[in-house]
Amino acid sequence: MNKLSLATVVASAALVMAVPAHSAEKEFTTKVAIDAWFPDGKVGSKEGAVRDNDVDASQAFSIAFEHPYPILPNVKVRYTPVKADRFEYDQIDYTGYYKLLETDGLQFDVGLTLTQFANGEFNKGGSVNPAQPVNQSFSETALNMYADASMHIPNTNFHIFGQYDFGSSSDTRTMDGQAGVKYILPVDAVDVEFKLGYRVMDHEFGYFEGFDSDQANVMVDGWFGGLSFDF
Repeated sequence: MNKLSLATVVASAALVMAVPAHSAEKEFTTKVAIDAWFPDGKVGSKEGAVRDNDVDASQAFSIAFEHPYPILPNVKVRYTPVKADRFEYDQIDYTGYYKLLETDGLQFDVGLTLTQFANGEFNKGGSVNPAQPVNQSFSETALNMYADASMHIPNTNFHIFGQYDFGSSSDTRTMDGQAGVKYILPVDAVDVEFKLGYRVMDHEFGYFEGFDSDQANVMVDGWFGGLSFDF
């Protein structure tokens, strides 16, 4: 990780530990979510990348635990499998975050995400570049900054939301962001959320023989719909 990225991460960690959430009265909660994602894929250098409808319809699963203790981070784990003709990987995000702001109208979380790329394979069958080594396997991790925000639309049950993970090192850059709208339906002790939005993964991998990070640029983006339960 370069010095600028490291300094940013350290400063962010210090900030989130120094600033407690505005609401310390919230009890323990668990949030379970599943998204159905319908992305397209693009791989190769930014100048010569080819967009193809070659990504299998994917899902994303997540579970989050929140508590009323301001010093300890809340935690979330998200799993997203990606499989395409030219590349595939299982992306697992381990996030620790703090609620910097939580009111009736606004919510803002910040933290850090450790992203694991497991069961990865790149240049399958020489589909990206047949002149380079094919079927290159990888299992790597990346450290990202995390932010999540939502805004309540007054006099409705609708909220606008956005989530963003970003990190970079000397040879690899990872970005995963999403934005959309959600409808929250309170049902007794459970809040049910219906989500619709757009998600973008834009990763520049520096792991492969014969490819620099620009040539190994992988973008996966598309619409998703989701359902979550907040206990």
